[in-house]
This record gives sequence, structure tokens and C-alpha cells, in this order.
Amino acid sequence: MMYNYNVAPQVRRRRPNPLPGIIIILLLVGGVAFLAHRVQTGNVITIDAGTTLFVNDCAGYVHIHPNATGNQVILQGLGSTFTSSHRAQDSDTMIIDGCNLDMTVPASVNLNITADEIEVFGVSGQMNLSTNGGPIVLVQDTLKGASKLDNNGGPIIFQGSLDNSASATFSSNGGNVDISLPTNAAFHLKTSGILATITTNIPAVASAVSNPNTDELDVVVGGVPQATLTLDLNDTPVILHEG
Repeated sequence: MMYNYNVAPQVRRRRPNPLPGIIIILLLVGGVAFLAHRVQTGNVITIDAGTTLFVNDCAGYVHIHPNATGNQVILQGLGSTFTSSHRAQDSDTMIIDGCNLDMTVPASVNLNITADEIEVFGVSGQMNLSTNGGPIVLVQDTLKGASKLDNNGGPIIFQGSLDNSASATFSSNGGNVDISLPTNAAFHLKTSGILATITTNIPAVASAVSNPNTDELDVVVGGVPQATLTLDLNDTPVILHEG
């Protein structure tokens, strides 16, 4: 009998373990599902009553709308999904470390925001809002406390109310200011700086503006209690009307 000693022995190949690949696929699917859930439901921040929301040095926009849930701030959109936030030590300020934010907030909340563009709809509170030439737009809002809207050459549009105890300042450097208040609003109007023109349908203000010797206005509109409205202007045209 002849034997062939040159035949190499066959090596049994091990089947690859599918478990690592399955784990990777599950992790990817879970990550995508989590991201989709966060985008859909938003980044939720729980705050206490009286909290001030603080956004600083945002080179973009901040848009704010009221939220039916009384103690939640919800950051919507893909860009806000992983925006971080933290409470300032020993204060009632919630710092939001982000930009290009679309937020729903409690209907009553304080705001301290510096951004290129700011829009606030349907919110009541003390507001300190600042842009450098960008628009500040407030619609159906109520200003409380020592509020200040400050830009540098851009428009300020305010369609809302002044709380009776508010001391609100509108500061504009060469832009334009458009203020619409409810009929029969009560306030003490003061101006400083350089006033370009005032267009108004409020008789007491129109009478003061018609005086050619008036450089700064100091006019009481309505009865008491009344808010204080200060216009700090630099060659800025103003529209101030009721109704």
C-alpha cells in the first residue's frame, strides 16, 4: 500500500463571533434613537420660580416662547440637544451655555440675554436684553422690575405692557424704537440723549413734542399707579403709540 506523505493536513477555520458586531449595531441604533428622542422632546431644564435665565455672548439668535409647563425650560432643535446648563452659585440664575437657541420657558420668568438677535413672545418678567446692532423684538410681553432693552444701531420693537411697578429703559444708538402699549396705559415717560423724532398718538406726549424748546421729555401719561418708561437715545427716531 502506498501512502502520500505530501498531503497537508486540513485546518479547521473558526467561525467569526458575531457578538461584537451585534453589540456595535445595537449601540448605533440606540444612539440614533436617543438622539431622535432628544430632538423631538427637547433638552429639558427644570427651574424654580423667580429664576433668571442667563445667556451671554451669543453670536447668533435666541428665540423665546411661553411654555404651558410652569417649571420647565425646553431647548428645541438639533443645535440645542446637548446644550449644557448650570445654576450660578448662591443665586437664582440658571446659566445656559449655548447659542442659536429656540426655547420655550415658563410664562413668568426673568431674562438676562446678550446675543446678536433676540425675540421674546408671550413672557412676563424682568428682562435685560442686549444686542450689538441686531434686532430686539418683544410681542405680547410684560416688562417688570428694572428691565432694560439695549442695542447699538439695530431696531427695538416692543408690543406689550409695562407692569405698574416697572422701571423700563429702552436704549438705542442710532437705530429705531417702535413701542406699542395698551390703550390707556399709565406711565411716566422720560427721555435723555439726542432725540431724533417721536411719532405718537398719545395726546400728552404729542403736546410735549410740539414744544420747540423741549430737548428732553418728562411726561406723565394716565393715573397712578404707573410705570416709568425711560428712552435713552442717540439720534434715534421713536414711534410710541397706544392701542
